[in-house]
Amino acid sequence: MEKTRAFIVVLTTIMLANFFFIGFATAAQVTKINKRKGQIQINEGKDAGFIFGVEVCFFSSTGEVVTCGKVQKTSTSYAVVRVNSREAKKIKNGMEAILNDGQLTLEEIKEKVIKKYKIKEPF
Repeated sequence: MEKTRAFIVVLTTIMLANFFFIGFATAAQVTKINKRKGQIQINEGKDAGFIFGVEVCFFSSTGEVVTCGKVQKTSTSYAVVRVNSREAKKIKNGMEAILNDGQLTLEEIKEKVIKKYKIKEPF
């Protein structure tokens, strides 16, 4: 009986934690850039929620949105995001890539980046 009760408590805790964290954006870092093709490789994959077709936005260190694109290819350890080749030239290695799951607007994501890096004046 105690094992069943412990199992139910653990299961309930996991379900509540999953429900609580659904709306949060996931972040990754840029690892490789192919400027000619407009492909940006990031260091997170399917496990972090970067699945095919999901929108990803890239932010500078000041919290400014550089560009956004869609995930073109993904695996468990990395994802490739397709952006405009002109915009790819503005992206640098190590920039923050944040998953936009459709529940957050760009302004809300920008506010989270500003809070994370403790930026006082983003523009």
